[in-house]
Amino acid sequence: MSKTLVGTPDPDQPPPCPALCDEHAERVVLASLLRYPQLVPYLVAVPHATYFSGPACREVFLAAVAVHHHKGACTAAAVSAELARRQRTSRASFLEQAKHLVTEFDRVAVPAEPVVVHYAAIVRDLAALRRHPTAHPEGLPPVPMRGFLMDDDTT
Repeated sequence: MSKTLVGTPDPDQPPPCPALCDEHAERVVLASLLRYPQLVPYLVAVPHATYFSGPACREVFLAAVAVHHHKGACTAAAVSAELARRQRTSRASFLEQAKHLVTEFDRVAVPAEPVVVHYAAIVRDLAALRRHPTAHPEGLPPVPMRGFLMDDDTT
């Protein structure tokens, strides 16, 4: 039995905008930088700062990368100190918010190590979708429809 969609595009409803960022996944990745020292080389190599949706999260990531490249341990204190150093050289207002995020990340419950790698992949994939917002599996944007399904064979 086949179904046919009978309907028209819904003029009252704007096209759905997919959520192209997952703040929870970003927070887990950043909190894992502070919690799992053995994952730091992977977590600073795979994601890029532009993968994070907010400027404060980007700054926390860049500070953690800087601490890692200076051969230091990515602890909350070391990342906060790097953010304070960056704040002295920059006028960006979100650096104070980034310092607050570091103390928050130090208290966040972080899942097991294999799950953290999965969250890093989520952050990477959503960043790729943000770079190509028109990409759709069938090449067409989704259109909300108002209608119903009818059976083609009414027997």
